[in-house]
Amino acid sequence: MDKAAYEALSLVLSSDPNVRLAAEARLKELEKLPAINLKNYIETHWSPSNSKFIGPEPNFEIKAVVRELAFNGLSDPSSKIRVASAYVVSKIANNDWPEYWPNLLDLLVSQLKSGSPYQVHGSMRVLNEFFTNDITEQQFSQVTPLLLPELSRILQSEGIHSYKTRGRAITIFKQCIEILVMLKEEHPEAIEPFLKPILPEWLQVFSNILKKRTIDNEEIENEEYGLKLEIVKVKEITFLL
Repeated sequence: MDKAAYEALSLVLSSDPNVRLAAEARLKELEKLPAINLKNYIETHWSPSNSKFIGPEPNFEIKAVVRELAFNGLSDPSSKIRVASAYVVSKIANNDWPEYWPNLLDLLVSQLKSGSPYQVHGSMRVLNEFFTNDITEQQFSQVTPLLLPELSRILQSEGIHSYKTRGRAITIFKQCIEILVMLKEEHPEAIEPFLKPILPEWLQVFSNILKKRTIDNEEIENEEYGLKLEIVKVKEITFLL
């Protein structure tokens, strides 16, 4: 699978349009294979810093193709493709952002602001993966000021975004708080300046949601309960700050 992906990626750069189109079609086929979704390729070929790296490492042009391909997958109508693409984008970002993929954060925020439901879902999955597994302290400080206002807006957009999407906004905010709890021991002086501008707004939004109660609609009641449960989880963690 890895070899097939590497060969297809190499041919995408061909000057022969027929070869290039055939390679692009082959990549689309490989994207949809559950065993690959470019995950194995990224883990084993992208960077020598990866523990599973076996090489060969692709050149800059091929990496640019993969980055574009993976990001475009975030808009795919298939949720499986979006989830797999999000995993790939987050893994690439861990190695390439911001030095080799400087506009990634702008692209993600842009999709959160005005993207389709598919794009919002795909971008939030990237951020979820990134915050769960890969983000560094430096990246955290760069991402959160731009990201948190958009997550707050999505959370408050009842009727526009689904309960699941709004719940994921809370999950990512919770991940931010968990990272701050870990950083508190080494950098206690950095916690208050970070939280002071944002925490009151989030707590107010949480309070508004907790006060709201839907009756006579079991489906919405259940979704509303799930959203409130995510809020309770966040409030439990804030006591550790």
